[in-house]
Amino acid sequence: MAIDYTTTALVSSIKRRASVPTSQSLFETTDFNAILTDEMQSIIVPMILAEQQDFFVHSKDIAIDGAVKSFDIPSRSIGMKLKDVGFYNPVNNDFESKPRMPLSDYGDPGGDYIKSLGGFYLEGSKISFTEAPSNTSDKLRAYFYRRPNNLVAENKAAKVTSIDTASKTLTFGSMPSAWTTATVFDIIKGKPGFNSLSDDLSITTKDSLTLTFAETLPTDIAVGDWVAENGESPIAQIPYSAFPLLAQLGAVKVLESLGDLKGMQMGQAKFDVLVQNFLRTINKRVDSSPKKIINRNGVFSSVRRRFRT
Repeated sequence: MAIDYTTTALVSSIKRRASVPTSQSLFETTDFNAILTDEMQSIIVPMILAEQQDFFVHSKDIAIDGAVKSFDIPSRSIGMKLKDVGFYNPVNNDFESKPRMPLSDYGDPGGDYIKSLGGFYLEGSKISFTEAPSNTSDKLRAYFYRRPNNLVAENKAAKVTSIDTASKTLTFGSMPSAWTTATVFDIIKGKPGFNSLSDDLSITTKDSLTLTFAETLPTDIAVGDWVAENGESPIAQIPYSAFPLLAQLGAVKVLESLGDLKGMQMGQAKFDVLVQNFLRTINKRVDSSPKKIINRNGVFSSVRRRFRT
Protein backbone atom coordinates (compact mmCIF):
# COMPACT_ATOMS: atom_id res chain seq x y z
CA MET A 1 0.00 0.00 0.00
CA ALA A 2 1.36 3.38 -1.01
CA ILE A 3 2.30 5.82 1.75
CA ASP A 4 -0.05 8.75 2.12
CA TYR A 5 2.15 11.84 2.53
CA THR A 6 -0.70 14.35 2.38
CA THR A 7 -2.39 16.49 4.98
CA THR A 8 -5.23 13.95 4.99
CA ALA A 9 -2.91 11.48 6.73
CA LEU A 10 -1.54 14.17 9.07
CA VAL A 11 -5.04 15.23 10.17
CA SER A 12 -5.97 11.58 10.75
CA SER A 13 -2.83 11.18 12.86
CA ILE A 14 -3.81 14.19 14.99
CA LYS A 15 -7.24 12.70 15.62
CA ARG A 16 -5.75 9.35 16.68
CA ARG A 17 -3.17 10.95 18.96
CA ALA A 18 -5.69 13.26 20.64
CA SER A 19 -8.57 10.75 20.55
CA VAL A 20 -10.71 13.32 18.73
CA PRO A 21 -14.06 11.79 17.72
CA THR A 22 -14.89 12.05 14.04
CA SER A 23 -18.30 13.48 14.99
CA GLN A 24 -16.83 16.53 16.80
CA SER A 25 -17.77 19.95 15.41
CA LEU A 26 -15.13 22.16 17.04
CA PHE A 27 -12.45 21.62 14.37
CA GLU A 28 -12.97 21.69 10.61
CA THR A 29 -10.35 20.35 8.20
CA THR A 30 -9.23 23.93 7.53
CA ASP A 31 -8.69 24.38 11.29
CA PHE A 32 -6.51 21.27 11.51
CA ASN A 33 -4.42 22.44 8.56
CA ALA A 34 -4.08 25.93 10.03
CA ILE A 35 -2.86 24.39 13.31
CA LEU A 36 -0.39 22.17 11.43
CA THR A 37 0.90 25.16 9.46
CA ASP A 38 1.42 27.26 12.59
CA GLU A 39 3.27 24.47 14.41
CA MET A 40 5.38 23.63 11.36
CA GLN A 41 6.48 27.21 10.71
CA SER A 42 7.04 28.21 14.34
CA ILE A 43 8.54 25.03 15.84
CA ILE A 44 9.50 22.33 13.33
CA VAL A 45 11.25 24.54 10.77
CA PRO A 46 13.43 26.44 13.31
CA MET A 47 14.32 23.12 14.95
CA ILE A 48 15.52 21.69 11.65
CA LEU A 49 17.41 24.87 10.72
CA ALA A 50 19.23 24.83 14.06
CA GLU A 51 20.91 21.54 13.07
CA GLN A 52 22.68 23.38 10.18
CA GLN A 53 22.34 20.48 7.75
CA ASP A 54 21.22 22.58 4.75
CA PHE A 55 17.60 21.51 4.68
CA PHE A 56 15.38 23.99 2.79
CA VAL A 57 18.31 25.44 0.76
CA HIS A 58 17.21 26.84 -2.60
CA SER A 59 18.76 29.29 -5.04
CA LYS A 60 17.42 32.13 -7.13
CA ASP A 61 19.18 33.80 -10.06
CA ILE A 62 18.50 37.50 -10.51
CA ALA A 63 19.23 39.43 -13.72
CA ILE A 64 21.91 42.15 -13.64
CA ASP A 65 21.26 45.19 -15.85
CA GLY A 66 24.22 47.39 -14.91
CA ALA A 67 21.98 50.04 -13.33
CA VAL A 68 20.36 48.42 -10.30
CA LYS A 69 22.55 48.16 -7.21
CA SER A 70 20.03 46.74 -4.70
CA PHE A 71 18.23 43.42 -5.15
CA ASP A 72 15.37 41.88 -3.18
CA ILE A 73 16.11 38.95 -0.92
CA PRO A 74 13.82 36.13 -2.20
CA SER A 75 10.39 36.63 -0.64
CA ARG A 76 10.15 32.99 0.45
CA SER A 77 13.36 33.15 2.46
CA ILE A 78 12.86 32.08 6.09
CA GLY A 79 13.45 35.17 8.20
CA MET A 80 14.88 36.97 5.16
CA LYS A 81 17.99 34.85 5.82
CA LEU A 82 20.60 34.05 3.17
CA LYS A 83 23.13 31.23 3.00
CA ASP A 84 25.38 32.67 0.29
CA VAL A 85 25.43 35.40 -2.35
CA GLY A 86 27.57 35.75 -5.44
CA PHE A 87 27.75 35.96 -9.21
CA TYR A 88 26.89 32.99 -11.42
CA ASN A 89 28.16 32.74 -14.98
CA PRO A 90 25.84 30.49 -16.99
CA VAL A 91 28.35 30.08 -19.83
CA ASN A 92 31.15 28.44 -17.85
CA ASN A 93 28.90 27.32 -14.96
CA ASP A 94 31.03 29.22 -12.47
CA PHE A 95 29.89 30.72 -9.16
CA GLU A 96 31.91 33.41 -7.37
CA SER A 97 30.80 33.89 -3.77
CA LYS A 98 30.98 37.43 -2.37
CA PRO A 99 31.53 38.40 1.27
CA ARG A 100 28.89 40.15 3.32
CA MET A 101 30.28 43.36 4.82
CA PRO A 102 28.88 45.46 7.68
CA LEU A 103 27.03 48.58 6.65
CA SER A 104 29.51 50.61 8.69
CA ASP A 105 32.13 49.85 6.02
CA TYR A 106 30.13 51.88 3.49
CA GLY A 107 31.52 55.40 3.25
CA ASP A 108 33.99 54.89 6.09
CA PRO A 109 36.47 57.80 6.36
CA GLY A 110 39.23 55.34 5.52
CA GLY A 111 37.55 54.33 2.29
CA ASP A 112 34.66 52.31 0.88
CA TYR A 113 35.73 48.89 2.10
CA ILE A 114 32.63 47.20 0.74
CA LYS A 115 33.57 48.20 -2.78
CA SER A 116 37.32 47.65 -2.44
CA LEU A 117 36.85 44.16 -0.97
CA GLY A 118 34.21 43.18 -3.54
CA GLY A 119 31.45 42.62 -1.02
CA PHE A 120 27.82 43.46 -0.43
CA TYR A 121 25.80 44.63 2.55
CA LEU A 122 22.25 43.98 3.74
CA GLU A 123 19.80 46.85 3.80
CA GLY A 124 16.53 45.63 5.31
CA SER A 125 15.31 43.01 2.85
CA LYS A 126 17.79 44.06 0.14
CA ILE A 127 21.14 42.75 -1.07
CA SER A 128 23.03 45.96 -1.82
CA PHE A 129 26.27 46.94 -3.53
CA THR A 130 27.83 50.39 -3.33
CA GLU A 131 27.82 50.49 -7.13
CA ALA A 132 25.59 48.63 -9.57
CA PRO A 133 27.27 45.40 -10.72
CA SER A 134 28.45 45.82 -14.31
CA ASN A 135 28.88 42.13 -15.18
CA THR A 136 25.57 41.92 -17.03
CA SER A 137 26.41 38.54 -18.61
CA ASP A 138 26.29 37.03 -15.10
CA LYS A 139 23.39 36.49 -12.71
CA LEU A 140 23.27 37.48 -9.08
CA ARG A 141 22.67 34.15 -7.35
CA ALA A 142 21.17 34.10 -3.86
CA TYR A 143 21.20 30.87 -1.87
CA PHE A 144 18.51 31.01 0.78
CA TYR A 145 16.44 28.86 3.12
CA ARG A 146 13.04 28.49 1.45
CA ARG A 147 10.01 28.63 3.71
CA PRO A 148 7.76 25.55 3.37
CA ASN A 149 4.35 26.27 1.89
CA ASN A 150 1.30 26.57 4.13
CA LEU A 151 -0.74 23.39 4.39
CA VAL A 152 -4.07 22.83 2.67
CA ALA A 153 -6.40 19.90 2.09
CA GLU A 154 -5.90 17.61 -0.89
CA ASN A 155 -8.99 19.01 -2.60
CA LYS A 156 -7.33 22.44 -2.66
CA ALA A 157 -4.58 21.05 -4.91
CA ALA A 158 -4.29 18.77 -7.94
CA LYS A 159 -2.23 15.60 -8.42
CA VAL A 160 -0.46 15.20 -11.76
CA THR A 161 -1.62 12.19 -13.80
CA SER A 162 -0.13 13.09 -17.20
CA ILE A 163 2.59 15.42 -18.50
CA ASP A 164 3.04 16.95 -21.96
CA THR A 165 6.30 18.89 -21.80
CA ALA A 166 6.08 20.05 -25.43
CA SER A 167 2.79 21.87 -24.90
CA LYS A 168 3.60 22.63 -21.22
CA THR A 169 0.33 20.97 -20.20
CA LEU A 170 -0.44 18.97 -17.05
CA THR A 171 -3.46 16.72 -16.61
CA PHE A 172 -5.06 15.84 -13.25
CA GLY A 173 -7.62 13.41 -11.89
CA SER A 174 -9.45 16.31 -10.27
CA MET A 175 -8.84 20.02 -9.89
CA PRO A 176 -10.25 22.86 -7.75
CA SER A 177 -13.04 24.64 -9.60
CA ALA A 178 -12.01 27.99 -8.09
CA TRP A 179 -8.79 28.10 -10.12
CA THR A 180 -8.70 30.55 -13.02
CA THR A 181 -6.16 31.71 -15.59
CA ALA A 182 -5.22 34.44 -13.10
CA THR A 183 -4.20 31.90 -10.42
CA VAL A 184 -0.47 31.55 -9.75
CA PHE A 185 0.89 28.08 -8.99
CA ASP A 186 3.65 26.10 -7.30
CA ILE A 187 4.67 22.58 -8.32
CA ILE A 188 5.60 20.32 -5.39
CA LYS A 189 7.38 16.97 -5.48
CA GLY A 190 5.05 14.19 -4.38
CA LYS A 191 7.81 12.10 -2.80
CA PRO A 192 10.35 12.86 -0.04
CA GLY A 193 11.79 15.49 0.37
CA PHE A 194 8.75 17.25 -1.15
CA ASN A 195 10.84 19.95 -2.85
CA SER A 196 9.35 22.88 -4.66
CA LEU A 197 10.06 22.13 -8.32
CA SER A 198 8.86 25.56 -9.50
CA ASP A 199 7.37 28.57 -7.76
CA ASP A 200 4.98 31.27 -8.93
CA LEU A 201 4.05 29.85 -12.32
CA SER A 202 1.34 31.39 -14.49
CA ILE A 203 -0.93 29.60 -16.95
CA THR A 204 -2.31 30.44 -20.36
CA THR A 205 -5.33 28.12 -20.48
CA LYS A 206 -7.41 26.04 -18.07
CA ASP A 207 -9.81 23.23 -18.91
CA SER A 208 -11.75 20.97 -16.57
CA LEU A 209 -8.76 18.69 -15.86
CA THR A 210 -5.77 20.40 -17.52
CA LEU A 211 -3.56 23.43 -17.05
CA THR A 212 -1.28 24.83 -19.75
CA PHE A 213 1.60 26.83 -18.32
CA ALA A 214 3.25 29.95 -19.69
CA GLU A 215 6.66 28.85 -18.41
CA THR A 216 8.61 25.71 -19.27
CA LEU A 217 7.79 22.82 -16.96
CA PRO A 218 10.55 21.62 -14.61
CA THR A 219 12.60 18.82 -16.13
CA ASP A 220 12.20 16.59 -13.08
CA ILE A 221 8.41 16.80 -12.81
CA ALA A 222 6.74 13.38 -12.60
CA VAL A 223 3.33 11.79 -12.38
CA GLY A 224 2.28 11.93 -8.73
CA ASP A 225 3.63 15.45 -8.12
CA TRP A 226 1.25 18.17 -6.96
CA VAL A 227 0.17 21.58 -8.21
CA ALA A 228 -1.21 24.08 -5.72
CA GLU A 229 -1.78 27.80 -5.46
CA ASN A 230 1.45 29.63 -4.77
CA GLY A 231 2.42 29.43 -1.12
CA GLU A 232 0.22 26.37 -0.48
CA SER A 233 0.86 22.62 -0.43
CA PRO A 234 -1.12 19.45 0.36
CA ILE A 235 2.15 17.93 1.68
CA ALA A 236 4.30 19.26 4.51
CA GLN A 237 7.63 20.26 2.92
CA ILE A 238 9.74 18.93 5.77
CA PRO A 239 11.62 15.60 6.16
CA TYR A 240 9.16 12.72 6.32
CA SER A 241 10.67 11.62 9.65
CA ALA A 242 9.39 14.93 11.09
CA PHE A 243 5.76 14.14 10.22
CA PRO A 244 5.11 12.36 13.57
CA LEU A 245 6.46 15.41 15.43
CA LEU A 246 4.19 17.72 13.48
CA ALA A 247 1.15 15.51 14.10
CA GLN A 248 2.02 15.30 17.80
CA LEU A 249 2.28 19.09 18.04
CA GLY A 250 -1.11 19.32 16.37
CA ALA A 251 -2.55 16.88 18.90
CA VAL A 252 -1.13 18.89 21.82
CA LYS A 253 -2.69 22.06 20.43
CA VAL A 254 -6.06 20.36 19.96
CA LEU A 255 -6.00 18.98 23.52
CA GLU A 256 -5.18 22.45 24.80
CA SER A 257 -8.16 23.88 22.90
CA LEU A 258 -10.42 21.17 24.33
CA GLY A 259 -9.30 22.03 27.86
CA ASP A 260 -7.78 18.58 28.45
CA LEU A 261 -4.85 19.68 30.63
CA LYS A 262 -3.73 16.16 31.56
CA GLY A 263 -3.91 14.97 27.97
CA MET A 264 -1.99 18.03 26.81
CA GLN A 265 0.79 17.42 29.34
CA MET A 266 1.06 13.76 28.31
CA GLY A 267 1.11 14.80 24.67
CA GLN A 268 3.88 17.31 25.32
CA ALA A 269 5.97 14.67 27.10
CA LYS A 270 5.53 12.37 24.10
CA PHE A 271 6.60 15.19 21.79
CA ASP A 272 9.79 15.75 23.81
CA VAL A 273 10.74 12.10 23.31
CA LEU A 274 9.99 12.27 19.58
CA VAL A 275 12.18 15.38 19.23
CA GLN A 276 15.25 13.65 20.62
CA ASN A 277 14.80 10.67 18.31
CA PHE A 278 14.19 12.91 15.31
CA LEU A 279 17.27 15.05 15.90
CA ARG A 280 19.42 11.92 16.00
CA THR A 281 18.28 11.11 12.47
CA ILE A 282 19.20 14.48 10.92
CA ASN A 283 22.11 15.94 12.87
CA LYS A 284 24.67 14.42 10.51
CA ARG A 285 23.37 13.84 7.00
CA VAL A 286 26.51 12.22 5.56
CA ASP A 287 27.92 9.85 8.18
CA SER A 288 31.14 8.80 6.43
CA SER A 289 32.15 12.20 5.13
CA PRO A 290 33.92 14.33 7.75
CA LYS A 291 33.58 18.04 7.23
CA LYS A 292 36.79 19.63 5.96
CA ILE A 293 37.92 23.09 7.05
CA ILE A 294 39.37 24.89 4.04
CA ASN A 295 41.43 28.09 4.16
CA ARG A 296 40.13 30.15 1.27
CA ASN A 297 42.80 32.84 1.58
CA GLY A 298 41.10 34.97 4.18
CA VAL A 299 37.65 36.04 5.21
CA PHE A 300 37.29 38.76 2.58
CA SER A 301 38.32 36.69 -0.42
CA SER A 302 35.82 35.70 -3.06
CA VAL A 303 35.19 31.98 -3.45
CA ARG A 304 34.80 30.40 -6.86
CA ARG A 305 32.84 27.22 -7.39
CA ARG A 306 32.30 25.50 -10.69
CA PHE A 307 29.18 23.44 -11.21
CA ARG A 308 28.70 20.55 -13.56
CA THR A 309 25.75 20.84 -15.90
